[in-house]
Amino acid sequence: MPGYNCPIKERMLYSSCKNPLTDTITNLGLEIVKKLEIDSGDELTEKYLYDELHPTNSLHRPKFAKPKGPPNRGPKRMTKHQ
Repeated sequence: MPGYNCPIKERMLYSSCKNPLTDTITNLGLEIVKKLEIDSGDELTEKYLYDELHPTNSLHRPKFAKPKGPPNRGPKRMTKHQ
């Protein structure tokens, strides 16, 4: 994808051509498994592609830490007083 350094005309051309290209590829019988978008060619390295195609599965993923509730405001009421 062209970055913000190029004119808006080129960015609009990219966005208007992207969907027809992917539609043509799928109509040919090819399946698009993963789509990648980068800002510059410097980001596209062998390590980046390898990590995207073969992600590492972490065995020690941190569990979700439930956020602490608000401070105690007294006993909870079951019904409202009228």
